[in-house]
Amino acid sequence: MEFDKRKVLTLAGTLVLAGAVVVGGIYGPSAWKVFMDRSISGDQNPVVMQTPPVDDASATSIGAGGNTSGQPKATGASPASTVTNPPGINVTPQGDVSGSKKYKEPDTKDLALAPSVQDYFGDGALSQDALNLAFSASWNVHQYVDGYLYGPNAGPQMNEQDIKKYIVFHKSVWDNQMKKEAEANKASSLSNYLDVMFNRGIDAFNAKDKVRIEQFHQEIHDLDAHILRNDTSAKIYGATPFATKR
Repeated sequence: MEFDKRKVLTLAGTLVLAGAVVVGGIYGPSAWKVFMDRSISGDQNPVVMQTPPVDDASATSIGAGGNTSGQPKATGASPASTVTNPPGINVTPQGDVSGSKKYKEPDTKDLALAPSVQDYFGDGALSQDALNLAFSASWNVHQYVDGYLYGPNAGPQMNEQDIKKYIVFHKSVWDNQMKKEAEANKASSLSNYLDVMFNRGIDAFNAKDKVRIEQFHQEIHDLDAHILRNDTSAKIYGATPFATKR
């Protein structure tokens, strides 16, 4: 059988071209995505953070009395932004603005100390600034832990690493305040407990351990709702070493 070389070459070329089109159609988008991902990432690891960064100076100024409630001022920042490097301690809580239950500012009018901690504050003990810090820390962290565990209807939203950094912030402010308290030794049982409790929360969220997070939730819940606010409508877990008003 005789073959026309021109026809054979034309047919072969057509088959090669068709194969390239098919392969490109199948693998082209994936390959393009891989190359693009490599080209834009480099040595950076994009991180999605839900709250804006704050430097240590801001935390120090708050601890020094710039904002004795320990609660940062609200800003108009977006609740989520992409940054190339993880920021420092998160201070301004924005959360998920689409959630049903939004972040609520701590209100010192709700303070109602349980008898077991009353003697730790006031004349001859910890200052009003220290009381405001303990109260705002428990109030603020409690909201985000509720939202994390039970969804947007229970509280504002924040991911594990942001909550961890949020607890770190409140712990650092509390520690700075204790260094300035002349009578801190008279409240060592409370201040040491808060220090250990904050550390438990930091470790639990860092590990994303739901069991330990729930244990921390019970502690921060009782501290906020019963030890510092006497919320008679809130469940009692009995998770702190201090008695409640009930």
